[in-house]
Amino acid sequence: MLRALVLAVLLAGCAAPQVAGNPAAVGAAPPAAGPTLAAGPVTVIALGDSLTAGDGDDAGKGFVGRLTEAIAARPGREGSTLTNLGQSGWDSTMMVSGLDGGAPAELPQAVAAARAAAPGAVLATVLIGSNDLWYVYQNGAVDPTPRAEEDAMVTTYRANLERTLTELQAAGAVVVVGLPDDQSARPISADMGRLNQQLSAVTAEEVGKMSTLSGVLGRTATEVAAAHGVRTVDTNDPFWADPARMAEDGIHPNAAGYTALAGLWMDGVAPLLGA
Repeated sequence: MLRALVLAVLLAGCAAPQVAGNPAAVGAAPPAAGPTLAAGPVTVIALGDSLTAGDGDDAGKGFVGRLTEAIAARPGREGSTLTNLGQSGWDSTMMVSGLDGGAPAELPQAVAAARAAAPGAVLATVLIGSNDLWYVYQNGAVDPTPRAEEDAMVTTYRANLERTLTELQAAGAVVVVGLPDDQSARPISADMGRLNQQLSAVTAEEVGKMSTLSGVLGRTATEVAAAHGVRTVDTNDPFWADPARMAEDGIHPNAAGYTALAGLWMDGVAPLLGA
């Protein structure tokens, strides 16, 4: 569990990559059917890693802060509030189970917050996966046999996401799931010297593998979301490769990048808000 503390500086919030693009279209992929948010102010509960925490944003809002502001600006949704549980450096297992002797898990806190706010409008956002991906290679999936490590990670990711959606929906939340972005597009992935200052064991070949494996995570998230009848938001967007919209660390968005990311999320959430 100490790995989160060691790696939080880097990918605390990097979202998991995706094969040549996520399976859902940029913006939102609506389920065949699903619940909408009740009338009135929305209680937004955000789970995830450093992207949810807002690392890299001098304003401290991240995408969920901006999303909540956009929701609150809608007629009838004034007074909407945010509970941001995002933790830098966390993977999906940490999200549901916490750290031994450290910070408590996000999921039980989110469930408690959702129950307290129900039957009012409760929106839970879930964006996780980047650290699941990076830790595979940082912590020992070395050629010639990395496949078992990769498969085990995907299996664990699926189980954690399944548990998260099941418990949040049972608590009365309307859930929206973010599909991880392709981290090979981020500026730091093009500079191995810089990347290895943060993740010493990751190779250029593995960065390419992560780009492919991110597609598996994206499809996994899409499948779990579809099984629960919830919407997804594809977070892949050209802004990730634009240094002007990325923080100096080359990993996280800056204010401009988070504004773009919040726009993708708002496109996905808007149909749940009604007219």
